[in-house]
Amino acid sequence: MKESYEALELEHIKREISRYCAFSLGVHEIMNAKPYFDSLHVKRELRRSREAIRCTIQYGTMPLGGVHDLREALNGAKKGLSLSAQQLRQCADQVRCAQAAQNYMKNFDQDVEALLELSDALNLPLSMAEAIEKCISVNYEVMDSASAQLKSIRKTIKACEADVNTAVQNFIQNNSAKLMDTITTTRNDRICVLVKISEKNSVKGFIHGESASGQTAYIEPESLIHANNKLQSARSAEQEEIERILQQLSSLVKKESDALISNCETFGLLDAIFAKARWAKENDSCVAEIDDKAQRLYLKKARHPLIDPKKVIANTYEIVLPKRILLITGSNTGGKTVTLKTLGLFVLMSMCGFPIPCEEAVMPLYDGIFVDIGDEQSIEQSLSTFSAHLSKLAAICDHATDRSLILLDELGSGTDPKEGEALAIAILDYLRTKNAMVVATTHYSQLKAYGARWDEVLLSSVEFDMEKMQPTYRYIEGLSGKSNAFEIARRFGLNNKILTQAAQIKEANKTEQERSVERLEDTIQQNMSIQSHLEEELKTLRAEQEAFDKAKEKFEAEREKIIEDAKEKAFFLVEEAREESEAIIQELKDSKAAKPHELLAIRKKLDSVVPESEPIAEDENHVYAVGDYVQIKKYNYYGEVQEVSGKYIHVLANGLKMKLKPEELLPAKKQKVKKPKSSYAKSLRSSISLECNVIGLYVDEALAVIDKYLDNAVLANVSNVRLVHGVGTGALRNAIHAYLKKNPRVAEFRMGGQGEGGLGATVVTLKTKGK
Repeated sequence: MKESYEALELEHIKREISRYCAFSLGVHEIMNAKPYFDSLHVKRELRRSREAIRCTIQYGTMPLGGVHDLREALNGAKKGLSLSAQQLRQCADQVRCAQAAQNYMKNFDQDVEALLELSDALNLPLSMAEAIEKCISVNYEVMDSASAQLKSIRKTIKACEADVNTAVQNFIQNNSAKLMDTITTTRNDRICVLVKISEKNSVKGFIHGESASGQTAYIEPESLIHANNKLQSARSAEQEEIERILQQLSSLVKKESDALISNCETFGLLDAIFAKARWAKENDSCVAEIDDKAQRLYLKKARHPLIDPKKVIANTYEIVLPKRILLITGSNTGGKTVTLKTLGLFVLMSMCGFPIPCEEAVMPLYDGIFVDIGDEQSIEQSLSTFSAHLSKLAAICDHATDRSLILLDELGSGTDPKEGEALAIAILDYLRTKNAMVVATTHYSQLKAYGARWDEVLLSSVEFDMEKMQPTYRYIEGLSGKSNAFEIARRFGLNNKILTQAAQIKEANKTEQERSVERLEDTIQQNMSIQSHLEEELKTLRAEQEAFDKAKEKFEAEREKIIEDAKEKAFFLVEEAREESEAIIQELKDSKAAKPHELLAIRKKLDSVVPESEPIAEDENHVYAVGDYVQIKKYNYYGEVQEVSGKYIHVLANGLKMKLKPEELLPAKKQKVKKPKSSYAKSLRSSISLECNVIGLYVDEALAVIDKYLDNAVLANVSNVRLVHGVGTGALRNAIHAYLKKNPRVAEFRMGGQGEGGLGATVVTLKTKGK
């Protein structure tokens, strides 16, 4: 079985997946993974992988940074050994990582029970972690806060270092002529100065050595000895205190060592599982479903993971009962062996609990995988290539069952073609009677004929492009292929005379059955080519139809926009004319040149030129709601629904609040008022006040005044106005704010600031043209 895995390159896949691991135990888990043929084990591992992929896609990978394999250190702690500062801090980091892993799993409301079993098994000795974190920094240094004694000792060390530095500087100033340099160095943990070799006997002190060149002596001056002694004593005390602290913390770890060792093993499993998930995400992979009834092997758009993703061809493979033998034919270098290896590798990976790079996968749970691929010549055992094949085939035939998967590459090759062909047919027939699932590749024409006779055999091929004279690596189910040996030989420059004679010999040796099969295959191939061409044509037509639909949609949108723009332009032109007429009527009224009934008739004619809104088709069952824009039939007024109370509807129109029945109203569509630039707009803007004072008015009166005022402000293309309503009880202000929130002409509003009226005024920003 181990040789089978090597032939299918499972170890290479393991190495690829292990690169996604966070620490060594995860790598160990991946590299030691092996296929299991036990249903519970395989389904558990596949479920873990499936859940991890879902978690990784939704929230990213599980946070495993800071996890280390601490088993050796923890076993030492169990024996009473003192751990280093680094090991202790890593123990604390492991606990924090366990805490983070459990918090990560709490994010999921989906079914992730298989992963929760692992994350919930993590132990959290938080008091131990807190004690370590208080004493040891993230840089693995014992901090001053570890103990009061350590803090005091380090304070003494700093004072001693200052004394040493002062003594050194004094010595250098007084003896600079005797020194090679004014810097100091450390020898045997003592501060020394660099004295010229010729002056070493003139300097009182302890000589710690000489330089390699022999020009410099490292001397500890007499004046430094006492300060150095004091410094060394303090450092020794510091080290003793640090060792005491580490021993104390190690005793805490000792109590939790079993729990922490268990965490290491659990983290190894989680790391391996999420490494599979990250690899699956990068390679667009899925997890196979296990078919307990062993009736189907299905891989949709499978891609061999070791082939360049930019070059690999995705193929769909399916073997469904009663088919149990897949016979793959086709030319050399066409991809038959790749197909064989893909099927075998995907089954092995799934039995290991690994994801596989395809869109969907279903496979039986096999009890074993037997492989005979490649040149197995063995010098050590004195076996030829053919002998090695026979040895392996014998073992396969003896051990295969109805739950085995058998992969045979170039079955019966390596010997006399007639005998090899007969042997291949006999082996396939024997395995067929055993009900084993077999995938085999061949060039033998008799083997193709054998496959056509039995329902259990599925013929297939790998495609070869005869025009380009190169394989396409496309897998074609239900059609046997040709070897194309003559065409390939011609491509490589073999003499045409030789190829012509070979073709004649081949034709003369053909049986009538073989000729019939070839004609049938040619017909099928032509039909498939026609079908492929038609599918391409259909794809092109669909693309053209889609482009046409998009162009039509764009044209309709542009047409609607042009019509809408024209309507708006016409509306504004009429509005301008009506406002100018209103101004003239007002002048007539002021001059009393016209009678009131004549002015009223003129105004009615102007109102009939263009309505204030577009009435919607009458609907007897229409239900009105607050905020709806309506037309009052009797008066031809337009207004907004303020309240719906029982059978009556309260409408605010032209500054008046009216109580009406539904049948007295029509739904209306409010016009979007966008004032175009014009000379009239400029004159109106110059004449309109930027402030509207409604202090002292009732709410209904004030809202009517503000509505008309805002209309004029929008027409004048004014962007900011101020509504003065006073402070009072706040009722008028609140009503105005409620009205402004619903007004489509208002972009935003706010209370007045300093110099703007404060709480007694509201500043309004209007939606002017172009905004």
